[in-house]
Amino acid sequence: MDMMNRKQIDGQRQMDFAAKFNYVREAGTPGEEKAAKFIRKELESFGADSREETFTFEAFKMKKASLAVLEPYEKEYAVTGYARCGSTPEEGIEAPFLYIENGDDISLSYAKDKIAMVNAPVRKDMYEKLAGAGAAGFVSIAGTPLDEGEDLIPRAYNLPKSIEAPIQGVSIHYKDAAEMVTKGASRAKLIVSQEKEERTSRNVIARIGGTDKAEEILTLTAHFDSVKEGPGAYDNMAACAIIMELCRFFKANRPRRTMEFIWFGAEEKGLLGSQNYVKVHEKELAHHQFNMNVDLAGQLVGGNVIGVTGAASICEMLTYLAHEIGIGMITTNSIWGSDSNTFAWKGVPAMTLNRDGFGMHTRHDTVDLLSPWSLERSAVLLGHIAERLANIEVMPFTKKIPEEFCRQLDEYFNS
Repeated sequence: MDMMNRKQIDGQRQMDFAAKFNYVREAGTPGEEKAAKFIRKELESFGADSREETFTFEAFKMKKASLAVLEPYEKEYAVTGYARCGSTPEEGIEAPFLYIENGDDISLSYAKDKIAMVNAPVRKDMYEKLAGAGAAGFVSIAGTPLDEGEDLIPRAYNLPKSIEAPIQGVSIHYKDAAEMVTKGASRAKLIVSQEKEERTSRNVIARIGGTDKAEEILTLTAHFDSVKEGPGAYDNMAACAIIMELCRFFKANRPRRTMEFIWFGAEEKGLLGSQNYVKVHEKELAHHQFNMNVDLAGQLVGGNVIGVTGAASICEMLTYLAHEIGIGMITTNSIWGSDSNTFAWKGVPAMTLNRDGFGMHTRHDTVDLLSPWSLERSAVLLGHIAERLANIEVMPFTKKIPEEFCRQLDEYFNS
């Protein structure tokens, strides 16, 4: 991207675009659907054709979640239920209460038939340990001792699909957890009631056909859904603005290779949008050369990291290109917890551009923390990488995914 082309990238335009989405866009809700329509409207404004690919996914409606201390005092606490862990009996579970800190093996040995509270969100490994220890139920701790007001509402979590769910659990705020331990809570009652429901999400896709190498495809991607706790400007509407700006650029500067720009839905539910994309386009994946994903972007103070899931030589190539454009970044050769993983899992080398930032998955993740300067620099960096790869004579790296990454990805997607 020479200096004339670089001037076609406008950070303020990206900022103005991101500002129009300063609302919650949880997957499968009217907010996410509204955002998809506006993304397509923006694409239409500069002549880019687009389409939507809808898909359904399993969600859980929490009907009731409660935790009450019964002894040596009585008090009910505000909690949120863990989705996908089933429901307790209607009357709840009444059992001794035990704080087991980090869930170490010694503490777990005392958890049988107790409602056990652990310090961190319960993921697959800890859930299986709790179930294996015979716990009657679980409580996890979220938040900080500095929170006030609406931040005292504990965050909701989902259990992964691949586990059996014999015990139920809730999330409680740090301050309430501290009170329970301080007051010596020894017996509690836990109620979780939830039901399955089907929701619809969608991917928005715009394709710019290449010239003499049109059979080879590059993708630039970002997810546009948010968590329900906040409007997700940093995570991830800033990234959506970056790839929108680059779609505009390549629409005016047609590349040799075909470029597909994809705004994924339901990433926050487990990379569901990108998984649907590779399923729908499975027969075409042999033509895909590289995925350039952006997840977490746009704040001023921070540094750029590119996580590459592919051959180590790709890291060297990207470092060279960053030097060429004069924008600082570092690379890491690893799997990444974003939609780039999905492409690498299906044999397409992939990267995620990521920038440090504040407020992810909270109500503080607003457009007020974004920076036109940062958006422009990230778009120029990614745009330079994309332009070089879109127009180079021969792709400069192998498509083969290292075996260790394949193993990790299989474990990631099957967990």
